[in-house]
Amino acid sequence: MKLIKNLLCAATFTLAITAAFVPEVSASGKAGDHRGSHLINSMAIPNDFYATNTTHKISVHVQGTPLRELKINVPKGVRINQGITVRNQSGENPSVTVAMNEQTATIAFSEPIEPETKLSILMNGVNTVGYNESWQYQVYAQKVGFTEVIPLGIAHIQTYR
Repeated sequence: MKLIKNLLCAATFTLAITAAFVPEVSASGKAGDHRGSHLINSMAIPNDFYATNTTHKISVHVQGTPLRELKINVPKGVRINQGITVRNQSGENPSVTVAMNEQTATIAFSEPIEPETKLSILMNGVNTVGYNESWQYQVYAQKVGFTEVIPLGIAHIQTYR
């Protein structure tokens, strides 16, 4: 039993040291900074581990080709109880249809979202199960003229005790 504890401690320490030296890469969200749509940032509001009915926010910068749809894989243990809203950088809500299927949220836009638009995806009334303080949402885009979904990245949402 002691050997297993020592191995777990060593593995945890090794992962922590490795993570400290891996650089974080993110786009600035400035025009022309990236050729394709990408994630800008993500956060929890409020950013408190013990809060209930929080909002998880993911920001997307649309670039290149207009955007038809977003798909978000919601992590296990996360429930979105009050729906998903979308806003652009002007504070307007584009017309969308939101569908939840198992752990996937699909956001379909009535009109394609043009390049150089910044979208805020607000998942409202989020409740989490367990003791995880970090949640990772896989985000995909369906672009006009494309048949396949394109991965935009992983939105990492961290809460603090």
